Amino acid sequence: MKFVTIIASAAAFIAVTSQAAPLVWTNCATSSTTQVLDASFQMDGEWACLGEKVCGTLTGTFAKPIIQGAELTVTVKYLGRVTNTFAADLCTVLGESGYNCPIPAGPKTLHACINYNGEIADIYGDTTVFASNGDNAVLFCQACK
Repeated sequence: MKFVTIIASAAAFIAVTSQAAPLVWTNCATSSTTQVLDASFQMDGEWACLGEKVCGTLTGTFAKPIIQGAELTVTVKYLGRVTNTFAADLCTVLGESGYNCPIPAGPKTLHACINYNGEIADIYGDTTVFASNGDNAVLFCQACK
Protein backbone atom coordinates (compact mmCIF):
# COMPACT_ATOMS: atom_id res chain seq x y z
CA MET A 1 0.00 0.00 0.00
CA LYS A 2 2.86 2.39 0.77
CA PHE A 3 4.31 1.76 -2.69
CA VAL A 4 1.02 2.76 -4.35
CA THR A 5 0.87 5.93 -2.21
CA ILE A 6 4.43 6.88 -3.17
CA ILE A 7 3.72 6.34 -6.87
CA ALA A 8 0.48 8.36 -6.64
CA SER A 9 2.30 11.20 -4.86
CA ALA A 10 5.08 11.22 -7.45
CA ALA A 11 2.55 11.28 -10.29
CA ALA A 12 0.70 14.21 -8.68
CA PHE A 13 3.97 16.11 -8.21
CA ILE A 14 4.93 15.56 -11.86
CA ALA A 15 1.47 16.68 -13.03
CA VAL A 16 1.64 19.87 -10.98
CA THR A 17 5.20 20.76 -11.99
CA SER A 18 4.61 19.99 -15.66
CA GLN A 19 1.84 22.62 -15.69
CA ALA A 20 3.95 25.27 -13.97
CA ALA A 21 4.20 28.75 -15.44
CA PRO A 22 6.94 29.39 -17.99
CA LEU A 23 10.34 30.19 -16.55
CA VAL A 24 10.95 33.86 -15.78
CA TRP A 25 14.51 35.10 -16.36
CA THR A 26 15.74 38.32 -14.73
CA ASN A 27 18.89 40.39 -14.82
CA CYS A 28 21.35 39.26 -12.13
CA ALA A 29 24.28 41.50 -13.08
CA THR A 30 25.54 43.42 -10.07
CA SER A 31 27.17 46.05 -12.22
CA SER A 32 25.50 48.80 -14.22
CA THR A 33 28.30 48.41 -16.76
CA THR A 34 26.96 45.30 -18.50
CA GLN A 35 27.72 45.35 -22.20
CA VAL A 36 24.33 43.99 -23.26
CA LEU A 37 21.77 46.61 -22.47
CA ASP A 38 18.13 45.60 -21.98
CA ALA A 39 19.08 41.89 -22.08
CA SER A 40 16.36 39.28 -22.06
CA PHE A 41 16.89 35.54 -22.09
CA GLN A 42 14.69 32.56 -22.82
CA MET A 43 15.44 28.85 -22.88
CA ASP A 44 13.92 26.48 -25.40
CA GLY A 45 11.83 24.35 -23.05
CA GLU A 46 12.26 23.84 -19.33
CA TRP A 47 14.04 20.49 -18.93
CA ALA A 48 16.95 18.69 -20.49
CA CYS A 49 18.12 15.13 -20.33
CA LEU A 50 21.71 14.03 -20.01
CA GLY A 51 23.47 14.22 -23.37
CA GLU A 52 20.87 16.49 -24.98
CA LYS A 53 21.39 19.99 -26.26
CA VAL A 54 20.08 22.89 -24.19
CA CYS A 55 19.34 25.99 -26.24
CA GLY A 56 18.59 29.57 -25.38
CA THR A 57 18.03 32.95 -26.99
CA LEU A 58 19.53 36.23 -25.82
CA THR A 59 18.06 39.48 -27.09
CA GLY A 60 19.45 42.91 -26.34
CA THR A 61 21.51 45.84 -27.47
CA PHE A 62 25.21 45.04 -27.43
CA ALA A 63 27.16 48.18 -26.44
CA LYS A 64 30.43 46.61 -27.63
CA PRO A 65 31.27 43.70 -29.93
CA ILE A 66 31.65 40.20 -28.48
CA ILE A 67 35.35 39.49 -28.92
CA GLN A 68 37.68 36.51 -28.65
CA GLY A 69 38.22 35.39 -25.08
CA ALA A 70 34.54 35.82 -24.11
CA GLU A 71 33.38 33.20 -21.60
CA LEU A 72 29.99 31.61 -20.87
CA THR A 73 29.13 29.99 -17.53
CA VAL A 74 25.87 28.22 -16.72
CA THR A 75 25.34 27.17 -13.11
CA VAL A 76 22.50 24.92 -11.99
CA LYS A 77 21.57 24.43 -8.33
CA TYR A 78 19.06 22.02 -6.86
CA LEU A 79 18.07 22.32 -3.20
CA GLY A 80 20.98 24.72 -2.69
CA ARG A 81 23.57 22.30 -4.09
CA VAL A 82 25.40 23.03 -7.34
CA THR A 83 24.57 20.09 -9.60
CA ASN A 84 26.19 21.38 -12.75
CA THR A 85 28.53 24.11 -13.87
CA PHE A 86 29.13 24.49 -17.56
CA ALA A 87 31.92 26.80 -18.71
CA ALA A 88 33.01 27.36 -22.29
CA ASP A 89 34.48 29.85 -24.67
CA LEU A 90 31.48 31.94 -25.75
CA CYS A 91 32.83 32.48 -29.26
CA THR A 92 33.12 28.69 -29.69
CA VAL A 93 29.55 28.16 -28.47
CA LEU A 94 28.27 30.90 -30.78
CA GLY A 95 30.42 29.59 -33.65
CA GLU A 96 28.69 26.21 -33.40
CA SER A 97 25.41 28.07 -34.00
CA GLY A 98 26.68 30.01 -37.03
CA TYR A 99 27.91 33.24 -35.42
CA ASN A 100 31.53 34.34 -35.83
CA CYS A 101 33.43 36.53 -33.35
CA PRO A 102 33.82 39.40 -33.28
CA ILE A 103 30.05 39.89 -33.23
CA PRO A 104 29.39 43.58 -33.94
CA ALA A 105 27.75 45.91 -31.45
CA GLY A 106 24.11 46.85 -31.88
CA PRO A 107 20.70 45.25 -31.42
CA LYS A 108 20.97 41.45 -31.60
CA THR A 109 19.08 38.23 -31.08
CA LEU A 110 21.46 35.30 -30.64
CA HIS A 111 20.33 31.68 -30.38
CA ALA A 112 22.85 29.05 -29.29
CA CYS A 113 23.01 25.57 -27.76
CA ILE A 114 25.29 23.68 -25.39
CA ASN A 115 25.53 19.94 -24.81
CA TYR A 116 24.00 19.20 -21.42
CA ASN A 117 26.08 16.95 -19.21
CA GLY A 118 24.78 17.62 -15.69
CA GLU A 119 22.46 15.91 -13.27
CA ILE A 120 19.49 18.26 -13.41
CA ALA A 121 18.70 21.05 -15.88
CA ASP A 122 16.74 24.20 -15.43
CA ILE A 123 15.15 23.66 -12.05
CA TYR A 124 12.91 26.67 -11.54
CA GLY A 125 14.75 29.35 -9.60
CA ASP A 126 18.14 27.71 -9.67
CA THR A 127 19.78 28.44 -13.02
CA THR A 128 22.18 31.29 -13.78
CA VAL A 129 23.59 32.14 -17.21
CA PHE A 130 26.59 34.50 -17.04
CA ALA A 131 28.86 35.79 -19.80
CA SER A 132 31.93 37.97 -19.78
CA ASN A 133 33.54 39.54 -22.83
CA GLY A 134 37.12 39.04 -23.97
CA ASP A 135 38.04 42.24 -22.13
CA ASN A 136 36.67 40.69 -18.87
CA ALA A 137 33.71 43.09 -18.76
CA VAL A 138 30.30 41.61 -17.91
CA LEU A 139 28.28 40.93 -21.06
CA PHE A 140 25.14 39.80 -19.23
CA CYS A 141 23.80 37.77 -16.33
CA GLN A 142 20.38 36.16 -16.33
CA ALA A 143 18.88 34.06 -13.55
CA CYS A 144 15.74 32.00 -13.36
CA LYS A 145 13.95 32.99 -10.16
